[in-house]
Amino acid sequence: MTNLDSYTLFRGHPSGAGICQPGQATSPLPCRNRILKALPSDALAQLQFSLEPVPLKRRQVLHERNVPLSHAYFIEDGAASLLARVEGQGFLEVGLLGCSDFVGLPLVLGTGRTPHRCIMQMEGSAFRITADDLHHAVGAIPALREILVGYMQATMIEMAQLAVCNSYHTLKQRLARCLLVIHDRMPGDKIPLTHQVLSRTLGVRRAGVTTAMGRMEEAGLLHRGRGQVMIADRAGIEAAACECYRTIRSEYQRFACTVEQDPQTGREHGHAAMFLAS
Repeated sequence: MTNLDSYTLFRGHPSGAGICQPGQATSPLPCRNRILKALPSDALAQLQFSLEPVPLKRRQVLHERNVPLSHAYFIEDGAASLLARVEGQGFLEVGLLGCSDFVGLPLVLGTGRTPHRCIMQMEGSAFRITADDLHHAVGAIPALREILVGYMQATMIEMAQLAVCNSYHTLKQRLARCLLVIHDRMPGDKIPLTHQVLSRTLGVRRAGVTTAMGRMEEAGLLHRGRGQVMIADRAGIEAAACECYRTIRSEYQRFACTVEQDPQTGREHGHAAMFLAS
């Protein structure tokens, strides 16, 4: 049974219409998104009736640039790209989002829109919430607000650190950092990436990415496939990365209270806490 199937069963109806009643007991929400999993059970019980499970197709637009956001998404699986428009160059990928992530920070900030487009890079699923329901939930559920504020700070620091990284570090270091950051957001070792996407993310020519990836493959750090990269030696990639990756990772771990080991990959993932670490 999938997460979407089990969610439908405990809700009783896909839309949830007429399901939520004062004092009604609920089953735990089956979810993989680490922000939702970090919520205390009572906070998640408050939020879950506003969440709608939705499948996400490849190339599906989650929000368009400069258009008011109608929904936010807690990504369960799959990968979404955050794209910035560059005049005369099309779109540049400025972020890849996975099951650690939340799409819809402009709604939390109260601006309601962004100059960036968010589009699915790899099909998956998410729990979707309307803009109005999110606004109410952030005001009514302190734990949700605390976690989203911590996530927002980590995202801002990541963006600032990337500006430093792209200015001062070598292509090899930046490529290793990029692969690690994306790997952290994926459930397994297969990453849906092309050389073209990586070149746009790093702001370099595709030929440079191809050469750097070839050298990493020769060293046994990764394997390249059609439209994907397989991480073979994560420790080796970490050794090749600059300190920016450790800065980014530690900032996300600042609001982590527990560490869980993925049974399939053996990798450890932090869970967001209700309060930021001092």
